[in-house]
Amino acid sequence: AAAAAAVARAMLRRIGSHATEMERGVAAAASARARHVDPALRQAAQEQVGLAYAGWDRLLTRVALPAWRLGRWPSRLNAGVVSSLTDLSRRDRLADGFGERLGERPACDLLEDPGAVDREVSLLAARLFHGPPPAAPGAPAPVWEAVDWSAYPAQIVDRLWRERAGRLAAALGAESTRPLGGERSPALGAVLLRLASDDGDFTDALAAWLATATARAEHEAEPVAPASSIAAAPLAFPAPPPPSGRELLAQHVAAAVCRAVVDTAGGAPALDWLDGPVLTVDGGRAPDLSDAVFALVDEGDPEPLRGWLAEVGVHSEKLVRRV
Repeated sequence: AAAAAAVARAMLRRIGSHATEMERGVAAAASARARHVDPALRQAAQEQVGLAYAGWDRLLTRVALPAWRLGRWPSRLNAGVVSSLTDLSRRDRLADGFGERLGERPACDLLEDPGAVDREVSLLAARLFHGPPPAAPGAPAPVWEAVDWSAYPAQIVDRLWRERAGRLAAALGAESTRPLGGERSPALGAVLLRLASDDGDFTDALAAWLATATARAEHEAEPVAPASSIAAAPLAFPAPPPPSGRELLAQHVAAAVCRAVVDTAGGAPALDWLDGPVLTVDGGRAPDLSDAVFALVDEGDPEPLRGWLAEVGVHSEKLVRRV
């Protein structure tokens, strides 16, 4: 499969200019034919195509990419995109009809084993767009490991939160940590207190530290393609733009909050097909905490976050486990 990915990358690069010209030709022909279609229907079709693209984009950037960066490949991308478009049809009126069409007999039923094809294509996508799996410094050559959608929350979401919570602990320093089972973990209360009592300098320094540490970790885990072959390098992937320092700090604070809820209030990591990693409490999806987290990070106001934590039964002094 690795050789197939290298061959596919080489072929895609060689035909890149031809594919671009073909795409332009198809677009021009479609545009000419569309002039004879009712404008309202044409606009609706264009909007639905855009939504379908958005569904794929979200699945790849918010769901598949975090797993690829951890050396795991979701083994059923085709099934995942069906689920993401089905969810999209429930949330957006412009996507009306997606659910019905996705419920029709798919073309993949013509394959002898569509599940096996889905797995092979999913692994090929990881190798095409990400390249080799990330390697820890000094570790033996890594191999890709499959992850099923049912295991994604525990193996990807929880691990992502733990890594960010651990990085936040290191950034805060020893004065805001306590020993826990041989590890040192940040008290969530210390996070709230330090950010709430800051005039901005500490917050900016903390954000800068996290940005540097995150960049270092991502660089160390970057797949290294053999220099002897351009075919081994991954294709350019339209990854989301890197977050700003404050946005990165907000991500780490949110991860610490999620870990606290999981550890002490019966919360659980979960997967949303369009939004990626999410937190559930009592079996239901937790509300979006972005406003509360940014109120703390940008304005030094801990009350919205502290109030929500109290509602779900988390005392901010509880520790965030890293193990």
